[in-house]
Amino acid sequence: MVTMKGEVGTAAPVASDLARIVRPFLVLVVLLVYWISFEPFHDRSGADLAGPLEGGNIANQIAFPLLFIVLAAFTLATKPNHFRNVAAFPFVAFMVWLLITNVVSGDPATGLKRGLFEVISMTIAAMAVGLPQSPRQFANQLAIAAFAVLVLCYAGVAFLPSLSIHSAGDTLERELAGNWRGFFNHKNEAGAMMVVLIFSGLFIAEIGKRWAGWLIVGAASVFLLLSVSKTSIALVPFTLILAALVYRARSGWFRAALVLLPLVFLNIATVGSSWPGPIRSLVALVLPDASFTGRTDLWRFSLEQTAAHPIFGYGLAGPWRTNELMYRDKLPAEPEDISGWVEELGTDSHNSYLEAALQFGIPGLVLLLIAVIYVPLRDFGAASRLSNNPALARYFLRLWIYVLFTASLETVLVSRNNPVWFMALMAIVGMHLLARFPVANEDRR
Repeated sequence: MVTMKGEVGTAAPVASDLARIVRPFLVLVVLLVYWISFEPFHDRSGADLAGPLEGGNIANQIAFPLLFIVLAAFTLATKPNHFRNVAAFPFVAFMVWLLITNVVSGDPATGLKRGLFEVISMTIAAMAVGLPQSPRQFANQLAIAAFAVLVLCYAGVAFLPSLSIHSAGDTLERELAGNWRGFFNHKNEAGAMMVVLIFSGLFIAEIGKRWAGWLIVGAASVFLLLSVSKTSIALVPFTLILAALVYRARSGWFRAALVLLPLVFLNIATVGSSWPGPIRSLVALVLPDASFTGRTDLWRFSLEQTAAHPIFGYGLAGPWRTNELMYRDKLPAEPEDISGWVEELGTDSHNSYLEAALQFGIPGLVLLLIAVIYVPLRDFGAASRLSNNPALARYFLRLWIYVLFTASLETVLVSRNNPVWFMALMAIVGMHLLARFPVANEDRR
């Protein structure tokens, strides 16, 4: 996520001076585009929220390809080796498979467009890794973007409460009334972003900007608590503890066990409770809501639909909220029937691993797991042996672990405009670079 000593560019002196000025500006633009988006403050009282999902936002369709072109041109001009340095075969293979599954989906033209936009977003993250010239410069831009997010969120709560706090007037999920969401569409999105800001604040404080870092941690923590995003609240201390253990582990096998065993256990305990049986009974002994607020219906539906299309899946966005699904003839009622609210109101699996299988088939899920779990584990082990910038390594590690576990209860992975997925991509690519190159400690003058 920062310039590596092995990645020094070959630009002429004047161009190099200009590039040093442009780099932090581009970093900030990328962060603001993904963290705030072009459509903040969502009205959740419209009847259209309960209808079929519509196409993308026109501003996104223009801005993201433009940002991609600018970053690609800048990277090729200043650091052409960067593309080769960040390329990892599992990610490239997954992106190719992603495009294939979207082309063979029910709507090839729309599917290809969605696939290309996802590839563009993933490539932007890979290019953004090489923009900052040092961890300190990266921390500075993170701090500016974090304060921008927090000011907008708190200002929204104070001055635009109808657009920043869930209310009883919401078309969907009226039971969330009173939960803060800021300029985000949902309190869970706001909560997840606050976790990213907490980890960013810790990194900023560790780099040396203590007052700014701890102010970000404090403000983001308060907003997280008032969002009542239970998954994110619970995962903050869990992630910090697990990341500390993984960071100190010296054995690669032990490091993998620390991450994978609780991750597998969590998915078995959650998805496994989708049907009556011993797993649901055990979960019911521990939790008051063994349905995980209705997620078990979504998980069961996702597994059934994946079984119907196990190789190529449904392409990006899956079968959710399509006219064909929402308005097809209802099936006869069955025990624990899921043909009602899930088909009419479900928008995703609320589990990134199930959603990946649903969208890209079993082969796509396998490629994704290799790319987002195996490769980062391997790279972090190599970076640890190099003792390569501990503060930056810990930041990437926390982001990565948080995303892996929140992905068990939310659809985060391969979510084009999701800021948490974008930061996970930057962390994964950043660890890939940390495993190969020493970090430039100071800005070049």
